[in-house]
Amino acid sequence: MEMKGASESSTTDKKYKDLTEERAKKLYEEIMLQYLRAGAAALDADRKAKAIIRKQCSIRGLPPWPWA
Repeated sequence: MEMKGASESSTTDKKYKDLTEERAKKLYEEIMLQYLRAGAAALDADRKAKAIIRKQCSIRGLPPWPWA
């Protein structure tokens, strides 16, 4: 008979922080600024940042927001 420890189940249940829409918008702004500072065009920076937000939603099993 195998028993799992309490710490083992808590690490597998939640390994990512919650992604609220407010937090996602802040992350989007930060990513956009990083791409713009690196010399990317505004349209490319927007597309890449939104793709990252959609990927983060996908990882967490969340539907992406309409703006993403």
